[in-house]
Amino acid sequence: ALDAFNDDTMRTTYIAAALILAFASPVTAAYNYIAGYEPGSDVDDHNMIDLDVRDIQAGLPDNNGGVLKACGDKLCNWDKTDDMYPALWDTTCFHNDKVNPVVPNSTAECQTPYAIWLKGKNSLKSTSVRSIGNGFAGAIGEKRSKKSGVAFGTSASNSPFISTMNSYWQSKGLDEKTWGKDIIEAAFKGTTIPGSSFNFGLVGMDFRKEVIQKGIVYLNVFPYVIWEMQDAINDCIDGQLTANDGTPGGNSVHAWDEAVAFYTGSAEGKNKGGNNGLKSCSDGKCYLQFMLADKRCKNFGTCTADNDGDAFSGYSKANDEIFALFQQGEREIIQAQSSTSATKCALPLITMEKVTTKMLVPYIQGVMRYLYKTKDQGGRSAKQVGELFAFASAALPFINAVDPTAATMLYKRAWDLDFDTYTYEETKKAIEATYSKLGHGEGIGTITCADIGHLYDSGPTLIAEGCYDPVPSKDEEDNSLAIALGVTFGVLALIAIAFAIWAAKKERKTRLMYENILRPDKVPAV
Repeated sequence: ALDAFNDDTMRTTYIAAALILAFASPVTAAYNYIAGYEPGSDVDDHNMIDLDVRDIQAGLPDNNGGVLKACGDKLCNWDKTDDMYPALWDTTCFHNDKVNPVVPNSTAECQTPYAIWLKGKNSLKSTSVRSIGNGFAGAIGEKRSKKSGVAFGTSASNSPFISTMNSYWQSKGLDEKTWGKDIIEAAFKGTTIPGSSFNFGLVGMDFRKEVIQKGIVYLNVFPYVIWEMQDAINDCIDGQLTANDGTPGGNSVHAWDEAVAFYTGSAEGKNKGGNNGLKSCSDGKCYLQFMLADKRCKNFGTCTADNDGDAFSGYSKANDEIFALFQQGEREIIQAQSSTSATKCALPLITMEKVTTKMLVPYIQGVMRYLYKTKDQGGRSAKQVGELFAFASAALPFINAVDPTAATMLYKRAWDLDFDTYTYEETKKAIEATYSKLGHGEGIGTITCADIGHLYDSGPTLIAEGCYDPVPSKDEEDNSLAIALGVTFGVLALIAIAFAIWAAKKERKTRLMYENILRPDKVPAV
C-alpha cells in the first residue's frame, strides 16, 4: 500500500514536472513568423508581394507640385514628358514560366512600374510570377475555391465584403469584376476609367501617382486579402482541411496564412509590431495595409497598442486588434479539423467578418485626413486630392452600404471633384454617423469613434475633432454591472462546487488508502 501511495505521489510529481517543462521550454516555430503572427504553413513567397509595391513606388516620378487640373508645362504627363506614359510599356513583358521554379524576366520592359504591377516581379509561384495587376485585381472576379479542378464554396464575387465593393462600383458604371484593375490601369496611362467619365489625363501627374501607389494596395491587394480568408472558410466548410490549392501537406490554414502575408508583407519582419518593432515603421521601409494602419495612427492618436505612453507613435490599436483576430481565426480553423460539429466553421467565419471590418479603420482615417486637407482651395493640390480619391475609393462602398447620402457627399468631392455642393463639415458629420454600422455580420458595431480618433497635425495639435461614442445611461451601467456580477458569482460557484467534489473524492481516496495500510492482516509478522 505504501508502494502504491509512493507511485501515485511520484506520478503526480512527474506530471507536474512535465507541465512545468512544457511551459518553460522555448517553442520553435515551424514557419517564419509574420510581424508576430505564427503561421501554420510556408507563405514566405507570398509575403514578398510587398516588394512589388516597393519597386513600383520607386519607379514613379518625383512630385511636380502641380495644382489640381492644371496641365500646363506638361504637369499632367508622365514625368513632365511629351507623353501620358512611356512607350516602353507597350512592349509586353514575358516571364519564363517553362521552368520550375519560374525565372522572372530582367529585361527593360519587365522592370517598369507598370510591368511590375501588371506581370509581377518578386513574389514567385512554382511556375509563374504572382502579380497585383493581372493576378489579384484582374483575376479576383472569377476566383473560386477548387477541389480536383471542381469549384465549390462561396466565390470571391459573392463574398459579402467583395460583393459590396463590386455592387457599388457597378452602380457607378464600372465593370463589376475588374473595377480595381481598370482604375489603376487608367491612372498609369492617363486615360479615362472604363465606364466612367473620370479622366486621369486631366487631373495632374501627382494625382495619378498617389492613386497608383496607394490604389495598388487599397483597391487591388485589399480585396485579395479578403478572398484568401474566404477561401480558407470554404475549405473548412467543405471539409477540405488537408488541402489548399493543391499544396502538398497543406490545409485551409494555408489560405488564412496567405491573407496575413498579403496584408503585412516581408519588409515588416518577424517581430510583433512589424519593422522597427513597435515604432510604426520609423525607417519608411514598409508598404502594405499593415504599414498604413501604423502610419495613420500617428495622425489620429491611436498608436496605443504599445507601452510608451505616446499615442502618436508606435504600434496602432488597429493592427494589434487585427493580428489578435488573425491568430484567433487560425486557431479556430485548426480546431475545426478535429471537430464533427456541423457548425465547426462558424467561428472562423465570424472572425473573418470582424477582422475585415477592422481593416476599414485606416481607410476611414485617411478619408478624414484628406477631407480636411482639401476643404479649402489652398489645400487642393493634385497630390492631396489624389490621396482623397485613393482613400475614398476604398471606403465608399462600405459607407454607401450604411448611408447612400453620406457616400454621395464623399463621391462628389473625391470623384466629381465638386467641393461646393456639400460642405466639408456636413460630409464629415455624415461619414462619422456610419462608423457603428460599417462592415458585415459580426463585424458591424466593432468600429467606434474612439477607433478612428481625432485629427492632429505633426505637433501634435488638434486640428479637427472627431466624434464621440455614446455614454451609457445610469440604468445601462447598472444592468451591465448586475450581469457582470451575476456571471462572476456564477462561475465562482461552479468552481467551488467542482473543488468540493474533487476534495471529497481526494479525502475518501486518502482515507481508504490509510485504512488499508492499518488493517491487521496487512501488518507484517514479527
